[in-house]
Parts: sequence; structure tokens; C-alpha cells
Amino acid sequence: MKDFVSTHSVRLAALLAALVPLLISRWPGIPWEALVAVLAAVLGLGEVAQRHEDNKTAEALYDEPPTD
Repeated sequence: MKDFVSTHSVRLAALLAALVPLLISRWPGIPWEALVAVLAAVLGLGEVAQRHEDNKTAEALYDEPPTD
């Protein structure tokens, strides 16, 4: 499961971000304080996913290309 999350972290963050408006429209009586907390958590999750992807890209750039 950890490998799946590591591989698809940005997709999972996007899925969670897409669910927030759906949940708000489904249950309109949610207090705004809870919404602010959820939105801050989603933004934080997006930042973590972005940094993880940046690290994977940086590691891939340091690999030597195969020579024939």
C-alpha cells in the first residue's frame, strides 16, 4: 500500500481535493470552521505530494543514463 501511495500521491491528493466540493454540496450544513480546516489540510497534502514528486524527479535526474 505504501508503494501505491508513493507512486500515485498526486492523484490521491487530487481525488481528495475533488471530493471536498462534492461533500459540501451533499451536506450544506457543515460549519465553515470545519471547511476551513479541511481545505487547509488538502492544501497541505498537495504541498507534500508536490515535494515528493520533486524529490523523485531530482533523483531521476541524478541517475546516469545507460550506455551501450
